[in-house]
Amino acid sequence: MSTPIKLRIRNLQTRETGVAAFETDAEAFLWLKDRPRFVEVIGMAGQTSIAMEVQDRLKAAMRPLDAEERIAEREAELAIEKEELERDKLARVQEAEAHAKHQAELKTADPERLMEIKWRFDTDMALTDMHDPRPIPDEARAAVLAWIAERNEWVAGRGQIVGECTVKVWPGKLPPKESERVKEGRFVPVSHEEKK
Repeated sequence: MSTPIKLRIRNLQTRETGVAAFETDAEAFLWLKDRPRFVEVIGMAGQTSIAMEVQDRLKAAMRPLDAEERIAEREAELAIEKEELERDKLARVQEAEAHAKHQAELKTADPERLMEIKWRFDTDMALTDMHDPRPIPDEARAAVLAWIAERNEWVAGRGQIVGECTVKVWPGKLPPKESERVKEGRFVPVSHEEKK
């Protein structure tokens, strides 16, 4: 029984990609045997049901790249590598700019704005924003510990405790209409055995 075949292809000169579709595997074999110049076969085009035996036969039938095609293939690979390096360089520049902007904003930000504090049973409290220079006030620490203690009561019946949490806390004077130092939080419970 003939099987429709779809191959992912790439033009080595223009680097455009596409799909070569064939109604039967016999047609695909003939096309691969006389594969057009500078057209590279990358692999199957999303077909996972094609038997490996058929795929191996397709690979074996493909006309090898000639000398000029191999040069074009290498040039295409080098061009892709260059583009990837340029993208990585741009990403690093953008990351550095965003970091500098964030640090500048922190210098003029309200010192009594919300703090987001992370805590684990085996580590001390720390701000989730490593660039935030504010120390965690004792009032904020006490509020986080009280919040954790309350959640421990919630899960104690299941033999669990708070394993880690992230809590948003007002570090200084509470803003108008705020009655609690802890604004919100989330936690992950663990069993007593996991804590050990």
